[in-house]
Amino acid sequence: MPTPDVPSRIIPAGELLQHVSRAAYRGTALHFGRSGGNRYDDRALRFGTLYVGFDLATTLMESVFRQHRWSRCAKRVITRTEVYSRMVRAIGVLKPLSLADLTAPGVMASQFGLNLSQLASRRYVHTQRIAALVHALAEPDGAPRFDGVLYPSRNNHPAQCTALFDRADAKLSLVDDIALRDHVDWPSFLSTYQVVVLPA
Repeated sequence: MPTPDVPSRIIPAGELLQHVSRAAYRGTALHFGRSGGNRYDDRALRFGTLYVGFDLATTLMESVFRQHRWSRCAKRVITRTEVYSRMVRAIGVLKPLSLADLTAPGVMASQFGLNLSQLASRRYVHTQRIAALVHALAEPDGAPRFDGVLYPSRNNHPAQCTALFDRADAKLSLVDDIALRDHVDWPSFLSTYQVVVLPA
């Protein structure tokens, strides 16, 4: 396959990113997963990946509610136990992040030969191949070209998400761990997405 020509999107220093995690990890370092089982993971386990969003709603839809079946349910619910077990990691960008912009017009078809169905599939063979290709791209001086990928949200279209490679760790700072129930945007998420919190 020819080397893809992928446009970049720069996330400037000072931007705040969000990642939903288990409350048990409060105070720990940011974790770049190496399971090989997520959408833009490396199947060969050569690098780790951290999935972040720009707003709480999209971050929740891509993590806690990623396997929702709301079209088949009379009510959209989450238990209080689940809410209390989650926190939101507020992550500050210290230095600009360069992301491969997979949301740019025409990129998926022209550079990777993929359609929307393949990109959004729950089978990750195509997206993991893209992650490996993007991770390997370098500048003329040999420096890595990208810190991660910017991709369309599967569960909160047309929002965008980011998968950061572990090489981006030095450009990030964990600002705070916020209990999900205390997040300023949690009440509006419940209202907008019509989610009911059930007793434990």
